[in-house]
Amino acid sequence: MNKKLFKWKYIFITFTLISAIIIASVMNLKTTFANLTEKKPVPNNDDPGQRILVVVPHPDDESLGMAGVIQKAIELKRPIKVVIVTDGESYKKAAQVFTGDINPTPADYYKLGLQRHSESLAAMSVLGLPKDDVIFLGFADGSTRFLWSDFWDNGKPRISGGTNVAYSPYKDVYKPGVAYTGENLENELQDIIKSFKPTDIYYPLADDVHPDHWAVSNFTRYAIIALNLNVREHMFLVHHPQWPVPWLLMPNDSLLPPTDMKDSNTVWQSIPLSKQEEAKKEEAIKQYTSQIKVMEPFLMAFVRKNELFGTKPVITIPEVETKPNLYDKNMPFSLLSIPAGGILEQEIYKSADLTKLASFYYDNHLYIGVQTLSPISKDVKYNIEMRLFYNNSIKRIDLGLVNDKLYQYRKANNSLLKSIASRPIIDKNILWIKLNIPQKQDLRYIFMGSDSIYKGRFIDKIPWNLYKF
Repeated sequence: MNKKLFKWKYIFITFTLISAIIIASVMNLKTTFANLTEKKPVPNNDDPGQRILVVVPHPDDESLGMAGVIQKAIELKRPIKVVIVTDGESYKKAAQVFTGDINPTPADYYKLGLQRHSESLAAMSVLGLPKDDVIFLGFADGSTRFLWSDFWDNGKPRISGGTNVAYSPYKDVYKPGVAYTGENLENELQDIIKSFKPTDIYYPLADDVHPDHWAVSNFTRYAIIALNLNVREHMFLVHHPQWPVPWLLMPNDSLLPPTDMKDSNTVWQSIPLSKQEEAKKEEAIKQYTSQIKVMEPFLMAFVRKNELFGTKPVITIPEVETKPNLYDKNMPFSLLSIPAGGILEQEIYKSADLTKLASFYYDNHLYIGVQTLSPISKDVKYNIEMRLFYNNSIKRIDLGLVNDKLYQYRKANNSLLKSIASRPIIDKNILWIKLNIPQKQDLRYIFMGSDSIYKGRFIDKIPWNLYKF
């Protein structure tokens, strides 16, 4: 064999092997291939709604998920408002590229927020949506999950990791100077909903792995439940492992659900886009120059023949007359199954990898079970959080398993503190807890989720869902 040819063949083989190792280290190739070859169609829905409210975490999400819906609403002369919860200022890589500074300062992050704010207005202008129909709330990028869990009440605002302030520094927002608390965010959403009176609300799926996305999902669904609204809900997905594939502009292909979400309690539907709507969507996405510079292939992957939305039916918790065997490895009354792998792709600690949630009501007590990929570990903190929607009030329960001991926390003024009924039952990779639920006869819904923390890192979650007896 020619020495030169041998040399290039050796280089090619080496490059291929290294590339395969790198790809395998960050992607589940089986899931990637499944998503790439998925052909199962999703039912179409041609009606975007009569009065449409879009709620998104960051500037650009409204174009990625709903540029087609926005165009259809404008074409049909349907009232539409777009609410953007944060200005997306805390994305370090984008701040580095935008400012040219490898160590961005709070002032740099603020400038990025202003830039992303203006990019959304430019994108909406491309789609034909007037500036007055875009509402910025100005909450801190990267903080909404903390507002949801730990910084709810007004006396305890969250300090932004980017701008380093505990209040909104932006002027062109719904309430300038608002303190960063969950209660304030929730109140603003409810005010907008009550004022606009939407028939259809578009917002993120709780299954999205980005904390801002699933937190904004929770805040929006909380508002819908609290206001007892009869609206159509359309939930969109942006961040999910190995999805969408490929990360390329594919205008002739359809956007299909991730194959690993088949047991996620999600009913999917698709809104088809015309070629003109696709072209306008691509043009709108290109207005986000600060993001195009750092993730263009990913953003362009959302320009497809359709836009994809899910709904989440209420899950029924069974009331049983006979107590099941809590040591059954098949976990009785499983209500949700979560794909193994953790939300941080393959970078996980297996005892923190949550795979199932189960629940039943027996003998005046609520039992909640969580299953993990490997045995329950003292090195992992397991959290279960609940919002209880009564006829005339809302309460919350926050539980944490630490070193095999179960704790109940006071995280807000409406926290319940006497719900733990017994010691947790732990058997290998299964955890069961038994709770007293007061005033069950007045309870409309339980809104519940779970997560795991390992060495201070958020590892995995069971998405928040709505439950009833």
